[in-house]
Amino acid sequence: MIKSNVWTPQMEAMLQAWYKEQQLDDKGKPAPCVTLTREFGCQAYALAEALQKRLNARTEGEPWVIVGRQVIDEVAKLSGFTNEQIEKSENTPASLKSIFSMFLDLSSAEETEVFAHMRSVIRGFAKRGNCIIVGRGAPHITQDLANCVHLRLVAPMQYKIDHISRKFSMNLDQAREHIDRLQGQREAFVQRFVDESSDDPKLYHLIMNDARMNTEGLAQLVDEYMHRLQ
Repeated sequence: MIKSNVWTPQMEAMLQAWYKEQQLDDKGKPAPCVTLTREFGCQAYALAEALQKRLNARTEGEPWVIVGRQVIDEVAKLSGFTNEQIEKSENTPASLKSIFSMFLDLSSAEETEVFAHMRSVIRGFAKRGNCIIVGRGAPHITQDLANCVHLRLVAPMQYKIDHISRKFSMNLDQAREHIDRLQGQREAFVQRFVDESSDDPKLYHLIMNDARMNTEGLAQLVDEYMHRLQ
């Protein structure tokens, strides 16, 4: 989960600029972008935050931001509606309700307009660079962008069960059921969104075992890999 102090007014201003200009082609070389997917139960946001800190420490210019659920919520708000209005208003267009509820994992809307909007937003962030996009099928729809580095976190089931059990105070059986259910939902979403599987190793530059190295070690590994690519 992204900490509340990660989001700043400066990042919000940057987000709004990116969103308004996402249809424009960059004339210069784009800044790098990272996409990060994971099996449910792996610590993707912890890795994203550790990597963000490292990249910001050695990158001049625009700061790196994490494009996850909190940022996607802000994108939804740029439509001119608040969270409550989208949830409650009978006059809110169905497509906007679907977009918002999908971003919160409250439903599995399938409208073509929703998927087109999501692709546009994700690709807009990726083209701008200096961002870590967590989940949402990002590696599939940015494969053609040379500035993107694609990462995936995996782990043995027992590691994921132990992690989820501690995080949500569940017993081991409950944790296993929770993992199976959420992983199934995510796989179903990616299948509908891009008609592909996130398990395809050819999508990624690096596939890392979350159980084999701590978060800081993984962040250092990715940082060094990206530095070599520059």
